[in-house]
Amino acid sequence: MGYKLPKELRSSFRDPIGKLFTGNFDTAAKEASNYIKNSNPIITMSIGDFCTKTLFDVGFFSDIVIYDNKTHRTQEVILNLDSYHYFETFNPPEWILIEGWDCIKTAIAFCIENNCRVRVHITGEEDLLVIPAIILLPLESIVVYGQPKMNTEEGIVVAPITSSLKKLAQDLLDKFEYTNEYEELTNGD
Repeated sequence: MGYKLPKELRSSFRDPIGKLFTGNFDTAAKEASNYIKNSNPIITMSIGDFCTKTLFDVGFFSDIVIYDNKTHRTQEVILNLDSYHYFETFNPPEWILIEGWDCIKTAIAFCIENNCRVRVHITGEEDLLVIPAIILLPLESIVVYGQPKMNTEEGIVVAPITSSLKKLAQDLLDKFEYTNEYEELTNGD
């Protein structure tokens, strides 16, 4: 069971939710990293392989990493996550399954309780998991994700977790189609 992204809502995810850092990847990652460090967040979570790798390359390591070993759904990305505790779940493209939601919730709690770094490997697609991440992370945390080139420049988005951002994420989630059964066939989508 979970939430299916309706076709008419897809364009809502083309604009960044947070502060967008652009330029070459090294510059964007350095600026995003400095911004995060100056914010002194409770927890940082990076979502997406290329975004996470770019941050790693400039020496910034998120507390929680959500990844699927791919960028743009096909190109393999290798991350050195050996020092991170491992969780895994399934989440298909255009869905937020309850299984994925619960795994993120468990990973956040484990990170906080054990004061350690955590990785969540997604079989499928992690992009939409930014919504439960925003809803579940404690206030004054930060979620970081990659912004593909669509309506804006591509880059790295840094989103400080505030009450208003949580409300925005919940409002978006409320527009999804909730179903008790995950359907692998999506009626021609």
